[in-house]
Amino acid sequence: MQERPNPLKASLAAGRPSLGLWCSLASALSTEIMAGAGAGWLLIDGEHSPNDLRSTMAQLQAAAAFPCEAAVRLPSDSAVLIKQFMDAGARSLMIPNVRTADQARAIVAAMAYAPAGIRGFSTGHRANQFGRIRDYHRSARATQLLAVQIECATGVANAAEIAAVEGVDVLFVGPGDLSTNMDAMGNPGAEHVQDAIARVLQAARGAGKAAGILAPLKADADRYLRDGFTMVAVGADLGLLARGSDNLIASFSL
Repeated sequence: MQERPNPLKASLAAGRPSLGLWCSLASALSTEIMAGAGAGWLLIDGEHSPNDLRSTMAQLQAAAAFPCEAAVRLPSDSAVLIKQFMDAGARSLMIPNVRTADQARAIVAAMAYAPAGIRGFSTGHRANQFGRIRDYHRSARATQLLAVQIECATGVANAAEIAAVEGVDVLFVGPGDLSTNMDAMGNPGAEHVQDAIARVLQAARGAGKAAGILAPLKADADRYLRDGFTMVAVGADLGLLARGSDNLIASFSL
C-alpha cells in the first residue's frame, strides 16, 4: 500500500492557489459536509475550538472520503502533540504563533524521524495504515506539509529567516492575532497591519515558499489572491452556520 499524495502540498509547490474552509464545530458530520463543498483543503482547528485527539481523528476519517486535504491546527508547538496527532493521521499541520527560525526548526524536527528529527517511532498507527504502508517511516516527510502562523511583530520581523527553514512550506498569517498584537484589535485592515502582512508575503515568496491567510470576507480573499497568497481560507463552518441562521430569522417580519 502506498500513501496517497498530498494535493495541497503539490498545488502550493506549483504556485497554484487553493481555497480552504475552517472547521471549528468539533463535529465529524459538519466536517464531512464541508469536505464535500469542493474546497482544496480543510483546517480542523485545535487551537480555538473544542477539538481533542479523538474528535480530530474522527474528522480526518470523515474528510478522507473526499479529494481535499485535511490539515490540523494544533494548540501549540508541543513535540508531544505533534507526535500524537501525526500518528492519528494529521500529515498537514498548522502551528500558531511561530516567532523565530529556531522555533520553526524545532517544529520541523518534531515532525521528522531520526536522524533528521525526534518524532517517536511506532510500527503501526493510523498514519501508516496500521503498518500497511511500506517504507512509511523513510518517506513520510515527502507528503507532509507545515504551515507556520505569523501572528505578532516578532514573527513578522523574523519572517524571512523562518521562511528559509527547510521543512517549512507555508507562512500563514493570522490576521486577528496579528492585528491584536500590533495594537489594532479587530482591525486587520489598519495600514501598519497590512504593511506587516505584505512583508510576510514578500518573505515567503523570497524563499520560494507559499503564503497563506484567513480571509472570510470575499473582497479581502480576492485581494489577497491577487497579491499572491495561495493558501487562502475563505470561510468557517461556525461562521457560515451563525450568519446563515441570523440572516434567515432576520428575513422574517413578525
